[in-house]
Amino acid sequence: MNERWVVVTAPTDRGEDPRDRVGGALAALRKRHPDTVFRTAVLGGSGPTITEALDEAAQSGAAEVVIVSAQTVPDRKMDAWFARVVGHWLREQDGTAAPDVRIAGSLTDAPGYTDLLDAAIGGPTTAARTTTAPITSPLWDEVPGFARHVLVCRGPRCSAQGGAETGRAIDEALTERGLGDDDVLITLTGCMFPCSQAPVVAVYPDDTWYAGLTADRVDRFVDEHLVGGRAVEQWRGARRG
Repeated sequence: MNERWVVVTAPTDRGEDPRDRVGGALAALRKRHPDTVFRTAVLGGSGPTITEALDEAAQSGAAEVVIVSAQTVPDRKMDAWFARVVGHWLREQDGTAAPDVRIAGSLTDAPGYTDLLDAAIGGPTTAARTTTAPITSPLWDEVPGFARHVLVCRGPRCSAQGGAETGRAIDEALTERGLGDDDVLITLTGCMFPCSQAPVVAVYPDDTWYAGLTADRVDRFVDEHLVGGRAVEQWRGARRG
């Protein structure tokens, strides 16, 4: 059993798991601290969520979890979200034994931060060039031919309350039914605002918003709405008149 865990986080991730960027550093840290488990997580977007990492740590019997943001420049808004998500997770434990969760200070406050910047400035550089791929292409002139566009919220609140599991479950359910992007296009989004109804999913062009669409509801959602064309009325999110 490893009593101490360290979770290295990224604030919002739009498609790239931070472990690919910090893998080398974490490998070196594991050698320095063989009794510590290192994990990565995201506040929102794709990739393992902070609450998933905390769940894993608790299930392993960790005594302490230190959460550190890999963002080099502090962001007060993101720092507040980290604290909110961790506080939500602690409240959800409802009396069960939970590890002592600590939030590390900003990397800019670390003594080696100046040396890190100096190493980047003085190290190898790559010349900017005009031969990069263009930002437009004839391949992107037309709207794809999908019948429905499903927006899965991966903002901080939805990510903390099952949005990641919902997104994965929808992908798996569509694959099992032989449906691809030409049938249903899935897009992970940032915050879509009715956060208290998390996890939130919207379907267009049907203009249907779902509240509390957890992973265990996905099969029915896919079969009745995305395949059958009938919204599951009892799961619709509340809307203004």
